[in-house]
Amino acid sequence: MTTYKKLLIYKILLFVFAFIIAFMPSTASQNKEVNSRVIVETLGIDGGEEISLTAQYVMPAGAQGEASKNTVTVKGKTLNEAVEGLSTALGRRAELGHCSMVIVGSELKIEELGTLLTATDVTADVYLAAAKDKAEDAVNNITEFMKKTGATDADFIAYSAKKGHLATNTLLGFLSDVHSASKSAYIPVVEMQKSDDGSQGGGQSGDGGEQNGGSQGNGSQGGGDQQKSDGGGSGGSGMSVEMLALYNADGRAGIIQSGSARGVAWVSAPIEKGAVCCDVEYDGKKIEGVCGRLLKKHATIKTDPKNGAATVKLKAYIEPNGDKFNMLYATNSKTAMQALVDGYKKKIMSELESAYADSLKLGCDPMFIGKTFFRYHPEYFDAEYDYNNITVKYDIEIAIK
Repeated sequence: MTTYKKLLIYKILLFVFAFIIAFMPSTASQNKEVNSRVIVETLGIDGGEEISLTAQYVMPAGAQGEASKNTVTVKGKTLNEAVEGLSTALGRRAELGHCSMVIVGSELKIEELGTLLTATDVTADVYLAAAKDKAEDAVNNITEFMKKTGATDADFIAYSAKKGHLATNTLLGFLSDVHSASKSAYIPVVEMQKSDDGSQGGGQSGDGGEQNGGSQGNGSQGGGDQQKSDGGGSGGSGMSVEMLALYNADGRAGIIQSGSARGVAWVSAPIEKGAVCCDVEYDGKKIEGVCGRLLKKHATIKTDPKNGAATVKLKAYIEPNGDKFNMLYATNSKTAMQALVDGYKKKIMSELESAYADSLKLGCDPMFIGKTFFRYHPEYFDAEYDYNNITVKYDIEIAIK
């Protein structure tokens, strides 16, 4: 056989092999498989007499037509029944494994979140957000906001978890917290702010956070930190994440406002960086809104079973910036720098005290003081511990960089 004939046979065999691979049942069914699924990005869950699921979904990139965000709401007697109804309503299998955020309605029972983790494809590290009332309304409003602004990232909570002074939580983290010795957990509340004309707002703004714990504000996906002197967010329109929903063994206990939410985050939340603003008393004058970038922080809780007390020890590394700081720095005075340290310390102290007082009223322990006693003094915890009678003190150290 000549070399030419051998090459010709090899080409024919190669073509036949490629043809078979291209039209094998598994290959031919791939496009059908893609077209048979719908990716759910955000899932809202409401409780009550029935379980209501609201899904923000997009078509996969491989599907025909341009991908777009839409929502659908279904109900069922159980969570599993509602999940099955979701696929039926969409006419395709609802893919929950790519869900980046679950929004929890005010009446949802904690047990349903356990079922969500064990009986569906939703992953353990999905971020949780809380709606003030109905999760259905929150998902619909957020989806409309994304359509109008062209936003493509549904996971703005994940952004705030690292860049905003915000105490975030995952599904697994929440369930672990609420079943811990403290019997408490928190979820950031997400809502849409409205502009003066009543329409849904424009963009997110950013008030900072810190490593290993943060304070509350709006997380901006565009970067940059904007802040007010009270550290509570820019007050602009758009997605607002400024409060925490607190839970105990009975379910949602209530919502704490931004100042207290910042206090919880100082102790309980792992965050990379953020901003801190305070008022400074110096040379007989009050300088409002002296802001700085939080570089890192370290928080621990020291327990004293003998005296029934706990001390929150916090060290924060802050880099002041802005014109108001430059005015103080220009004096080249140690007194001015000490006044700045005192201002930051006073601001942080007020947020910690507010967080403890407000959570105590709701019967919750989001700083996990009880869990700390249980870990280091289990005998005391079992015999004498009472969260309502614990004396909590604060030891704050500020390092100016």
